[in-house]
Amino acid sequence: MKYSFLGVGMIIFGLFTLVAIVMFESITMDNDTEYYTLKEAMKASMYESLDKQYWARYGSEIKCGDKEIGGIKIVEQKFVENFTRRFKASVGGDADDYKIEFYDIIESPPKATIKITGMTNKYNGLLQMDDKDSINIVNNLTGILETNNCS
Repeated sequence: MKYSFLGVGMIIFGLFTLVAIVMFESITMDNDTEYYTLKEAMKASMYESLDKQYWARYGSEIKCGDKEIGGIKIVEQKFVENFTRRFKASVGGDADDYKIEFYDIIESPPKATIKITGMTNKYNGLLQMDDKDSINIVNNLTGILETNNCS
């Protein structure tokens, strides 16, 4: 009789372990997806928000050693708009589950820091958490747009 209880206990322990593995694997996959979406959206948004009039006017007035090379500049509002649009399109219908915060946006030289917080509320019933204790995945990324004109 004690071996049957031991067998049932092992099966229950195995099921709880399997649920934990699936849950953490899903969270890890969400983290990777958010990071690469953040990275690609930031890069594309910086290229889209380049100030072409600034480039045409001051394109060859920045020095690189003994040479003069071009400077680049982004438009802050255009960058925020492009990033938000691209991130929402990449994420799909789950865009309401994210909180996007912009920090330290510098127009010239182009630099931006973005913090994305993903609200993963789908495990609340399993873990018996309140809304304020939900699992959040936070990704920070600082991007600097450079040119390689020193050749």
